[in-house]
Amino acid sequence: MATKICFYEDDKYHQFYPLTHLRPVYCMRAGILPLFRRAERYFEQPDICFAARNMLSAVVSAEFRDYPVNIIKREEGQAMLFLNGRLRDYGNLVEQIDSARLITRLVTSTGETAGVVFPHESCDRIPALATQDEYRAAFETAGDNLAELNTTATLYQRCWELIEDIDCEIVADFAFLKSSLTPCDMSQIPEGFHVLNPNQVYLGTGVSVRPGSLIDATHGPVYIGDNTRIESQVAIYGPCHIGPNSVVVAGKVSGSSIGHTCRVGGEIEESVFQSYVNKYHAGFIGHAYVGSWVNFGAMTTNSDLKNNYSNIRITLQGESIDTGSIKVGSFIGDHTKFGIGTLLNTGINIGVCCNLFGGTLITDKEVPSFRWGNSSEYQEYQFDKAIKTMRATADRRNISLSAAEEELLQVLSENRVSDKGILNF
Repeated sequence: MATKICFYEDDKYHQFYPLTHLRPVYCMRAGILPLFRRAERYFEQPDICFAARNMLSAVVSAEFRDYPVNIIKREEGQAMLFLNGRLRDYGNLVEQIDSARLITRLVTSTGETAGVVFPHESCDRIPALATQDEYRAAFETAGDNLAELNTTATLYQRCWELIEDIDCEIVADFAFLKSSLTPCDMSQIPEGFHVLNPNQVYLGTGVSVRPGSLIDATHGPVYIGDNTRIESQVAIYGPCHIGPNSVVVAGKVSGSSIGHTCRVGGEIEESVFQSYVNKYHAGFIGHAYVGSWVNFGAMTTNSDLKNNYSNIRITLQGESIDTGSIKVGSFIGDHTKFGIGTLLNTGINIGVCCNLFGGTLITDKEVPSFRWGNSSEYQEYQFDKAIKTMRATADRRNISLSAAEEELLQVLSENRVSDKGILNF
């Protein structure tokens, strides 16, 4: 019987702002697949569901229709496993799960909960169709039937750790997916389009390539999703992932994971883009995590290295944090837009639905959501005006924002966010 797994968020989700304003941590990505799908490497055909913040549940349900949200249906005799959505390395987690005989909390070396196992014998008093709160109640009242095991599994703590893992996670996801992928057929490549190490290259169905471009998988695999178009004068260096229905124009993309339906060009290095990102023009984005629907005006560029090579500090919710790394770029919330020539300070953190312009350096370390202007002066970006632009942007891609998406954005603009729905075991 397939393992029943529920991915959940704990109270550390805010450490991944601005990206987790509009998505759970486990829906973020470092490689080809979102974090929750790493479970497929360790469990055979896992039966996955989600526990999400209530304010996100409708949006998550619409995007991930195959995964129940905030409702858990367990088959008779099926064990239940809750996994922290911040899981980074599974370590010996699977072996410990198999050995659990009581409700068991799996504890990392830092004292955090990586997961909780409910063996099927412990689920007798929990309805087959239940919410995460009912499992939480069973955990709290377990008494002598509660055990703890130390695990070598680790958890993500901050956004920049996902950037650090891009290369290794693309390699791992490609290896996991490879058995189901059709090798690159060189006979279908037009003359003048060059592929190095084709055994490490996957071109999806309907991919279109133009002469004068290069895919170099010498140092890692390259995965190009279905119906993506690669124009001339493009260089893609692995490990790299370009999602389906995207367009890549003149420039260089290396060590990056680009989501579906993006338009990218210029230079992109060691970055994650969610879906519908538009970076069609020249400019550099490096060591960055970029939310959906972000638009980069021509020549928009971020710094990812200080002139003195010292560690970069990030400001998150007013707190200055040493990343421990000399290479950190920018973290950009969904629906944010940049005018031409915008320059982004090293390690900048920009919220959801900002409109930054003026052809100048944004010197701030943190820009809150719904801001209009630049470092000289910011104004609040009024929701009624912001939503018109968001609708127009979506309409250009022949998409309509759902009522749930618009409601969530309005909740954020009015600072009515809620933790309800998180789990702390």
